[in-house]
Amino acid sequence: MTTHPLALGVADAYLALVDAVVPEFVETLYLVGSAAMGDFRPPLSDVNFVAVSLARPGRGELAALAEAHADLALGWPAPALGGIYLTWNDLRAGPLAVPNSPCVQRGRLFESGCHDQHPLTWSVLRASAVTVRGPLCAGTGLWRGAAHLERWALASANGCWGIWLGPDTADETLLAADGVERFVLGMCRLHYVLATEVVPSKSNAGLYGLITFQPEWHRIIDEALRVRREPEVAGLYGTLGERGRDALAVVRIVADDARTLVVSPGGSRPG
Repeated sequence: MTTHPLALGVADAYLALVDAVVPEFVETLYLVGSAAMGDFRPPLSDVNFVAVSLARPGRGELAALAEAHADLALGWPAPALGGIYLTWNDLRAGPLAVPNSPCVQRGRLFESGCHDQHPLTWSVLRASAVTVRGPLCAGTGLWRGAAHLERWALASANGCWGIWLGPDTADETLLAADGVERFVLGMCRLHYVLATEVVPSKSNAGLYGLITFQPEWHRIIDEALRVRREPEVAGLYGTLGERGRDALAVVRIVADDARTLVVSPGGSRPG
């Protein structure tokens, strides 16, 4: 699979800046997310990374890394770089055992608190990570945790409503094209994970949705795929309101069905 040259360009620029201010700190750099799954779609896609070092950065190294990321954001405002800094022990221990580590969102470094430190990241690392620097993931003793991936996917499906699609935010979120793409394909992806224990790309998640759910939902799934893959093509809806209503409805349908895929500890499906 060929990695998008724009994603590789951002990764190379990042390494050049980091190597200049913190030499030899980043021993390995992996690309994850859409760039690793053959689904990198500028301008929607960010460049998601996992940087691995021997030890956690100290205060001086954090300041230098923050400077490097700020410089990168000026030189490469899009696509944005986002990801996490881990140690080799973190890779082996897995997301549940790792304390909050430094991370990057929309090109800005934070000491902790980003959302990418979860089982999905480790699953993508194992299945499809692009190695920009360092050894292949297959030889690192990478953590495995299918049951934790399932629990994370279910929690994400449930949490979608309270955090992002609550009564005060859903209408505004789903009026935007990127909101439709994010939540319709994102929920299809969570359903796919719960059904197969495999993490698909967003585009493949949408194609999965087309063969899994009733034809009445195909137009909104096709619309989400259009936004992701062919944004220059005319939309499938006459009004943003109609599109938003269908998006909210299909996200609810997919989330409800996803819950039925989870087997309880006693072996029965949830009621």
